[in-house]
Amino acid sequence: MIRVKGVIINEKDEILIAHNNNTFQFIGGHLQENEDMEEALLREILEETGIVMNDISGPFMLIEAYYKNYFNTSKNVHSKIYYYKLFTDKKPDLSKTNYDILERQTDFELFYVPVKNIRLFLDEGLKNKKIDKNIYDEMLLVIDEYNRIFGGVYY
Repeated sequence: MIRVKGVIINEKDEILIAHNNNTFQFIGGHLQENEDMEEALLREILEETGIVMNDISGPFMLIEAYYKNYFNTSKNVHSKIYYYKLFTDKKPDLSKTNYDILERQTDFELFYVPVKNIRLFLDEGLKNKKIDKNIYDEMLLVIDEYNRIFGGVYY
């Protein structure tokens, strides 16, 4: 299973975060058949935010994991998540989104979080059970790597 996610930052040094399926996460999702990673990320950004993007740099990070009995399906899954750095001042346009059934059922929401407050935001989310602990750890790992490579994300 391959997924792509974007660390989307604007000129105000804010990160665009989604809340879906009872957890915070970066914008992104799974590749569809005959789709490369960049095409998938552009599609996912449009579907989840309504933002049309054209320029992608990256990926800057890969997280790879192996799961036994993935979500109690009796399947073993090899997962790869590629993270991309994106910059845009375009605002979400909810009239252009195309949420899937799960996103519609779980009240998909978007948040801008100042990068200097991202750890506090995620800590509060963990305390208030708005983020899965594994995703919390993953998001902090991604932010740390982003900061190591590009600088500018301090918490």
